[in-house]
Amino acid sequence: MYPFAILIGGPTAIGKTRLAFEIQRKIKSFIVNADSMQIYNRLNDLTNVPSKLHLKNYSCELFSFLKYPKKCNLGIWNKSVKKLLIKYNDSVPIFVGGTGLYLDSLFGKVSPIPKISMKIIKKVEELYSRLGKDFFYKKLQKIDYDYSQKISKNDSQRILRAVSVKIGTGKNLSYWHKKFSNKFFKKILYVVICDDRDVLYDKINKRCSYMLKSGVVEEVDEFMKEKKNIHHPLHKAIGLSVIEKYIKGEIDFDSTLDSFSTDTRRYAKRQMTWFKNKSIESVKMNYSDAKEFILKNI
Repeated sequence: MYPFAILIGGPTAIGKTRLAFEIQRKIKSFIVNADSMQIYNRLNDLTNVPSKLHLKNYSCELFSFLKYPKKCNLGIWNKSVKKLLIKYNDSVPIFVGGTGLYLDSLFGKVSPIPKISMKIIKKVEELYSRLGKDFFYKKLQKIDYDYSQKISKNDSQRILRAVSVKIGTGKNLSYWHKKFSNKFFKKILYVVICDDRDVLYDKINKRCSYMLKSGVVEEVDEFMKEKKNIHHPLHKAIGLSVIEKYIKGEIDFDSTLDSFSTDTRRYAKRQMTWFKNKSIESVKMNYSDAKEFILKNI
């Protein structure tokens, strides 16, 4: 277990990475990306990976480190983090990102369910379409009765997930839910940056407008030429599908900007809900207070 870490979470466009840079200038530290989209080496502009100049001038890790179309998951990210903690054993890690699940895993509260292969998932979905929900729910009752009592027999998504996990790991979900990852640090300073919703949404609108006018369309156009594996997480990047429509001439610029901004605001809202309900170990405060709080408590 390592001594200390700083975690900075919050919704997109709130200023998380900027704060991390400011903190790193004050203490011996390194920044670790905790955003599940900024992991990949493609669509860096669309996913708001820090500029090459910032990455060069600051000690930054796990940004654009995985080559597309390889996939990342929580297990891969955790293993990468452990290697970094050995490498920088005399520096404070500053984890920054909007993927709450990654940040939560550092507290040892995430069930370490192994990744289930897409082949198994597709096979289970195919069987479900042929055999129906009643058959599958009865199957779930046999393989994991406790879990079957916690969900509706009409909840196809959770039923499919539970059966896939049993087939893929040999253990049912109830077994995995009793397991937890190891806690990484003795002490964690966890700050979630908050702001007035209207102020945040205005920042998002301006960012989306800037992005569309400064190269992200060209980036997406290039990505479309080698797009692989429709199930890859990067294909769910906010703005990708609407910009593709714009490139194909299906919608005009104004409609593209409107949809891009709307989708990003909705994503920010989901992030705010996550951090409000899930990140119970964190303190929530605005940017200025967050900076002062961290510097006072390190």
